[in-house]
Amino acid sequence: MKIEILGTGCYNCIMLEALVSDVCNELEMGDVEILRISDEKTIRKFMPLDEIPGLVIDSQLVSTRTIPDRETLVHWLSANLQPSI
Repeated sequence: MKIEILGTGCYNCIMLEALVSDVCNELEMGDVEILRISDEKTIRKFMPLDEIPGLVIDSQLVSTRTIPDRETLVHWLSANLQPSI
């Protein structure tokens, strides 16, 4: 799984990255790649810059402008752990 935090380094971007890391550790997701994307051109491929922070899970934008609560993030990441049928 690849998780991208879209943001230029603001407080909310850093908090989102910390929350994602905590939840991944809690779920024992050792094979997850967590990247912070701060390049403005790359961010604009997903969303406008005024909507940061953004959260991308396996190339799908799942959140903008806010930091999702822990329960929501656990749900999103747990859903991606389930094998596809």
